Parts: sequence; C-alpha cells; structure tokens
Amino acid sequence: MKKEIRLYNMIFPIWLLMFFPWVCFPAAALNFGIDSLVLLLTMKKLGLAPKKPLWKKSIIRVVIFGFIGDIVGALCMLTADTVLYHTGGHEADHSLMYDPWRNPLALVTALFCMAVASLVIFILDRSFAFNKTDLTPEHKKKLALSMAVFTTPILFIVPTRWFGIY
Repeated sequence: MKKEIRLYNMIFPIWLLMFFPWVCFPAAALNFGIDSLVLLLTMKKLGLAPKKPLWKKSIIRVVIFGFIGDIVGALCMLTADTVLYHTGGHEADHSLMYDPWRNPLALVTALFCMAVASLVIFILDRSFAFNKTDLTPEHKKKLALSMAVFTTPILFIVPTRWFGIY
C-alpha cells in the first residue's frame, strides 16, 4: 500500500522558497500548526464540541484553502509589482518586493494583496472547508472569518532584509 503524500499550506511570499528552499518543510509544519491552533481556539471560543472529530474532518481542507488563498495573494502581489515596474513606479516596485514600509504605495498594495488572500481563504473555507461537518451556516461563517483574519499571509509586509536579502 502506497503512503499518501499531501502538500500542506506554506507561508508566503513564494520567492522566499527560491532563495531558501530549506524553509519549505518548516514553513509547511508551521502553517499546519497555526491553522490547527486557530481552528481549535475558534471552536473553543464558539463552544463547539467535540473538537477533535470536527478538526479531523476539516483541517486538511482548511490548510489547502489557506494555501490557495496565499497563492492568489502572491499572484496579486506579482501582478501589482509588474504593473508598478512598467508604469514607472520603480521606487514603489522595489519597495513592494523588499520593504513595503519604505513606500506608502508599496505598503497599501501589500496590504491590499493580504486582504485579497484573506478574502479567498474566507470564501473557500465558508463554502467548502466545513462541508463534511454538521455545523450551522453561522458557525461555518465564524470559523471561516477567523481563519481568514488570523492566517493572512503577514510576510507580505515583512522586510526581506530581515532574512539577509536586499
């Protein structure tokens, strides 16, 4: 019998993996842990029980949809970077990829891309992640909102010089 292999959520930005490929495994484990923690704490806050069966029925989908949301956010960031580069916004373009805090347009753009990623996570989680559960639509919505808010790809606004890239 073949062992099943699954690709779990990875912290973005994706370019970080190009420069430091070894971070792939710790990032996957970290995101799986963060998604699990957020899901379990939100279930506790909402008074949902039993937690373990609900977690088991939904965690893989939550992680996959988080990964998809991160990819959409990263693509949004790449698109914005390309547009800035080709419209003469080289300072904002450079700041967006290396240190969004140095340029107001870059920061707003990065925050927008984080919001896009969070929106995708929310929609996918609300619509699909909790389908195999008997949760009410209101509980699904609250869990999805919690996942979207607390698992947004925060590294979009982290300066790369912290990683020795710049």
